[in-house]
Amino acid sequence: MDNELFWVAFGAIGGTVGALATTVAVIVALWQTKFNYKKKLKLSFSDSITIVSELGNIFYKYVGLNVTNIGNRDVVINNWGFYLNDDSLMIIVSDTSPIGRIIQTNLPHRLQIEESISLYHDRAKFDSAIKECVEKGTLVKTQKILFFATDSTGKKHKVKSKETVEHYLSKVSK
Repeated sequence: MDNELFWVAFGAIGGTVGALATTVAVIVALWQTKFNYKKKLKLSFSDSITIVSELGNIFYKYVGLNVTNIGNRDVVINNWGFYLNDDSLMIIVSDTSPIGRIIQTNLPHRLQIEESISLYHDRAKFDSAIKECVEKGTLVKTQKILFFATDSTGKKHKVKSKETVEHYLSKVSK
């Protein structure tokens, strides 16, 4: 094999490897651009929130959904609630009681990067809704409740309760 032919073949192989590396670099760059602007929320549900009046003699019981923006862009939260077994949704609306108006975050709400909000609902009303859903057959006592928060694009971010429906019903009867 002559020397010139060797270097032509070597250059062709090098050019092919370089073209493949460039293609991979472009694909990675495009993927990173999409990934950088992804919406991501972390949800957690609490069933035992107590708010005490200034005088310390009145207690208000609430359930709540904490929503934290852990993505790389702002997210607008439109509503929240929980799923029923017949694929329908139970949407929780703002509490209009005097204390509810003070603690409730008005929706829709723009949630900035690394910001968190808590959404509250009266515990007695929540327990009543759960009991009614079980009586109608739209919730099963042995299941956990699947909560959601909907953003401005209609995407539902979800979290399951730690306890079953039966647990919440047992608190109602006490």
